Amino acid sequence: MYMQENFFKDQIKSIHETRIAKEDDFERMQQEEREKVMQSSTAPFNAEDRRLKADEYLKFVEVQDKEMENFVAEKEKLLRAREESIAALKHRHWEEEVQMEKNFDEQLAKLMEKYSPPQSETEASGT
Repeated sequence: MYMQENFFKDQIKSIHETRIAKEDDFERMQQEEREKVMQSSTAPFNAEDRRLKADEYLKFVEVQDKEMENFVAEKEKLLRAREESIAALKHRHWEEEVQMEKNFDEQLAKLMEKYSPPQSETEASGT
């Protein structure tokens, strides 16, 4: 049982580590894209071109920031749904475990009754 538990915990740990790596890559790509746009907007142009490029960069940053706000909001929804699913799973687990214990008690009571010494008529009537 201990080995099975460790196996599943290792799988979950691996999933979490992969998720963290993907999130890191995602953040890195977002930052690289911002850097790329920023570099293209600071190249030596005439004053008008620099202003237009700076405006493009600001618009890009504004759009990217809004997208990241949406991303964070949707990620939070996913995290809440995940937590609710975990809570429901744990609740079902505890309900099943309680039912299993009740069933075991019933079976144990029947077993003890089966192997209990017979009671004489006088003992059974309480006299």
